[in-house]
Amino acid sequence: MTSVVDNSGCNKDAGLFVSLVKIALWAVALILLPQFILGFAFSVFRGAQQGEALPAEVAAGGLLSVSDLLLLFLVTPLIFVPLLVKATRATGWPERLAFWAVNPVNRKEAGKWLGMGLILWLCSSLLGELLQLPTEQFMLDIKAAVNSFAMLALALTTICIVVPVMEELTFRGWLYSKIQQTKLGDLGALIITSLGFTALHTQYDSAMTLGLILALGLLLGGVRYKTQNTGYAILIHILFNSLSMLALFCFD
Repeated sequence: MTSVVDNSGCNKDAGLFVSLVKIALWAVALILLPQFILGFAFSVFRGAQQGEALPAEVAAGGLLSVSDLLLLFLVTPLIFVPLLVKATRATGWPERLAFWAVNPVNRKEAGKWLGMGLILWLCSSLLGELLQLPTEQFMLDIKAAVNSFAMLALALTTICIVVPVMEELTFRGWLYSKIQQTKLGDLGALIITSLGFTALHTQYDSAMTLGLILALGLLLGGVRYKTQNTGYAILIHILFNSLSMLALFCFD
């Protein structure tokens, strides 16, 4: 009797692996490529201003000050948006926005989710006070760099608006939808986007801070799952960053 070997499971696993590799490469491009290109350009410009030859660390952004970094993130959408459009298979903007789950928000629904974001921020702040955790050096560097109204406006615009929108379009918008379409489904999308979101914030040193970012990522992913609307995740992220900046400049 001739035995028949069913390779369908292996083929599906191989297909999933290939899909995840492609998704990961696009995600790395969306996250790192705009920063690398602009960071290199900014570093070269600063080096030229100082009359220096191009140093080896330029590619790593070694010459960039905090103000340069804030300005870099402010203009990052100039490269990020075309990349995001390229990474999304769609025939027009309505189809792209639908894939990113960017939909109109309901005021009452927004208030409910913003309330949950506020509770998470208050709990994390209270825990930080109880444990007497020091302010992260990255945040102190931002505070020290803000020495004028223009710098304050730059910091608030970049950290409270531009960064949340880009990160949510990347993680809860594009990446969530891409993983959701695989056999990993919503649960896989929730876990992977939350872990990737946490790994992105390497500027923080404290495990407690990274744990908070993971909790925020899970909340944002949960909101994306429950509402199928990245718009609510964007609003929560904006609120979270805005409260953190308020606490930094008014209470630290």
